[in-house]
Amino acid sequence: MPLASNIFLFSIDLEDVRNLLPEGKLYRERVPQMTGQYLAFLKKHQARCTFFVVGDQLRAYPDLIKQIIDDGHEIACHTDTHLPLNKLTAQLFRADMDSFLKSAHKLSIGNITGFRAPIFSLTEQTAWAYSVLKEFGFTYSSSVLPAKNPLYGWEDFGPGFKLIDGILEMPITLHPLFKTPLAGGVYLRMFPFFMLKSPIKNLTQKAIPLQSYLHPYDIDCDQERFMHPGINNSKVYNYLMYYNRSSVFTKLERIMNLGLTIIPYNEYLTSVNLSNV
Repeated sequence: MPLASNIFLFSIDLEDVRNLLPEGKLYRERVPQMTGQYLAFLKKHQARCTFFVVGDQLRAYPDLIKQIIDDGHEIACHTDTHLPLNKLTAQLFRADMDSFLKSAHKLSIGNITGFRAPIFSLTEQTAWAYSVLKEFGFTYSSSVLPAKNPLYGWEDFGPGFKLIDGILEMPITLHPLFKTPLAGGVYLRMFPFFMLKSPIKNLTQKAIPLQSYLHPYDIDCDQERFMHPGINNSKVYNYLMYYNRSSVFTKLERIMNLGLTIIPYNEYLTSVNLSNV
């Protein structure tokens, strides 16, 4: 499967963690400000990426979504309310997709083809989601963490792309030693750069794209402290949710200095031959 050699599929999971907390709106609004910092970084590098957006963010921040689109970025789906797939049935997931796409239509967003499950919760047990995604016209997903994980993981999936029920699954890039996401979220913040550099260069030599994901909170050094949802009330993991947020842009700059080019998922998929998947 021939692929471009230096592609960085950098993406933002655009969500507001406050919406998943009891009385979360008592905390300060942070999403627009943090998203603005990502947009400035991307503009500096003349880069366009994919924003996997939760439906409640489409409704809360239509002007921000318009700015993202006007800057040339792809809008993809991160569900309507950020519920992990194992909390849904196929019927409830259909309703969720319908609500998201109706909100997108109200904003005159064009064809949405990409999907990412919250917390990479697309596993062997929730693989029924692929047929639902196909019903709604999606073509690709970046929803699988292909390793054992304390939260969600599909251990036997493997690192390669797979076509499942008409949906191309692009599992997140793993660190070859630790089998955790290589350059996403807490893992990007946790790993020192020397532990990222060699695996990333190895990917480019093999013409495999680096997939990454970040959230608004990943760069928010002033966010109030609370127990983050979706981590099973783990104090250790909650500590990591706040760890080393100030390092993100420095590490991203160093990744860019390795010669990588950021493009959206949909653009990447139209530029490569995937006929052998």
